[in-house]
Amino acid sequence: MSARNSPATGKIQSIWHELRIWAPRVGLILGIAAGGVVIGPAGAAPVNEQIAPSYLLVGGTGSSNISVLRDSGGMLTSVGPTVPTGTGTLAIAVTPNGCYAYVAHTISGTLQGFHLGGDGTLQPIQGARLAPGRPIVGAVVSPNGKWLFATVGSITNEVQTYAIAPSGALSFVGSVPIPGATSGLSIPTVSPDGRFLFAPSFIGATMDSFAIGSDGRLSPAGPQVPTGDRPALPSVTPNGKFLYITNEGSNDISAYRIDAGGALTPIGRFPTMGTPHGMAITPDGRYMYFPQSTGLGVGGYTILDNGTLAPLPGANMPSPFGHMPGRVVLSPDAQWLYAIDTLATSGTAQIFSYRVMPGGALAPSGLAPVDTGVTFSDGATGVFVRPR
Repeated sequence: MSARNSPATGKIQSIWHELRIWAPRVGLILGIAAGGVVIGPAGAAPVNEQIAPSYLLVGGTGSSNISVLRDSGGMLTSVGPTVPTGTGTLAIAVTPNGCYAYVAHTISGTLQGFHLGGDGTLQPIQGARLAPGRPIVGAVVSPNGKWLFATVGSITNEVQTYAIAPSGALSFVGSVPIPGATSGLSIPTVSPDGRFLFAPSFIGATMDSFAIGSDGRLSPAGPQVPTGDRPALPSVTPNGKFLYITNEGSNDISAYRIDAGGALTPIGRFPTMGTPHGMAITPDGRYMYFPQSTGLGVGGYTILDNGTLAPLPGANMPSPFGHMPGRVVLSPDAQWLYAIDTLATSGTAQIFSYRVMPGGALAPSGLAPVDTGVTFSDGATGVFVRPR
């Protein structure tokens, strides 16, 4: 019997699984009860690396910092020491021009904006710090770069809209509640055309859709729909036709068709091998990759024309022993896939790289893993950005 398949290993992985799923959420709920605020080839687009370098930002949910890594042909290198942030990061949102990054913190109940320099350095933006006195769970920027949407609250969440000034400063526009008595821990996403926002409820196992007005204000766009158990991170296909969300509790992925008005129609649920989290979809919308956070590595699906998912041959990559991937991200040219640890026996999260082959299969890069210097990277905390 191999070390990976021994009873002891299985027990350790089971413990990690429960820690990863419940530790941050139970802490949040207990804090609320106490009255506190606790908680390639696959459709690749040509990229001219001479224009500007791209950077991968990775947040430390457990270490209150951000790592910035420069990407060059599959090689990631740190640009310097990690940058201090608030506590309990679950989301990093970046503007389309690559100039600004906004980091949301559940435990400290703050959001901080940073300017990203051409050399990858981060500097706080004056007028871009929010402190509503409640957890800020998720954050996403509209494709036109005008609006920042943040989910705020504990057991229940609301979506707050902020206008983004040319300087990166934020000004409050308005808010809408996410329906339901248990709408908390919502990490939203926005459709590629900027018309709709989709907000899941990790606690309530639901998904809501909102229309985004020309003034950034939100209004309901369709009825609430069910998800699987503990829905985590949603993604929309580049053509805006389909929405997918990973369900950590039921170990599957829910698929929805997005109609012209933003309403969602369930397509089905598709199994994974265990605890899927932050997925990546190729720019051509043909392939999906997802991490399996119980240490089972990376999996993949082909996205069919009707939105259903079919197994993607050659996309299953096992995790090295002692590493639990929580998010996968594609390089800007879609030739490389990076798997970011959520938990690891090494303490700090490491990143493993894979080459995206023709037909969507993955191949190990042969490159050494890269240490991020952050611990417990959870939520939507791994994102690529290219300053312009």
